[in-house]
Amino acid sequence: MIMEIDFQGLEELIAEVENLERASQRIKNRALIRGGDLLKERIEAEVYSHGLSRRSGTAQESIVRTNPKNDELFVGTQGGVQAPGFYLYMHEFGYFNVRAGRFIGPRPLVSIVYQNSINDILEAQADELRKGLGL
Repeated sequence: MIMEIDFQGLEELIAEVENLERASQRIKNRALIRGGDLLKERIEAEVYSHGLSRRSGTAQESIVRTNPKNDELFVGTQGGVQAPGFYLYMHEFGYFNVRAGRFIGPRPLVSIVYQNSINDILEAQADELRKGLGL
């Protein structure tokens, strides 16, 4: 007894699965961007409310969001001594003041804002995923 199975539309099914994979990556990137934008806005809004005094405004302007790459997205300053807002790193983790000859303790900003915003970020990402998947 020989059994024959005939698949009709298998190529279309494979194409749909491949389209779903590409769409899921776009949806994931949009969710990352939405969460990153929310965090960036909150950091910019609270940059001067955690012990840092406003002088030139470069700290607020130096907060950037990268584009998603390898399912990662970064929010913060660009880094480097010549980059604007480089001193935010020192305020976040503390630094040794050579003139005073002592360690200046940290006055964290980003970690506090992130911890306070994590539920809102996850909710924004979940909303974007639901919208993208049509749920």
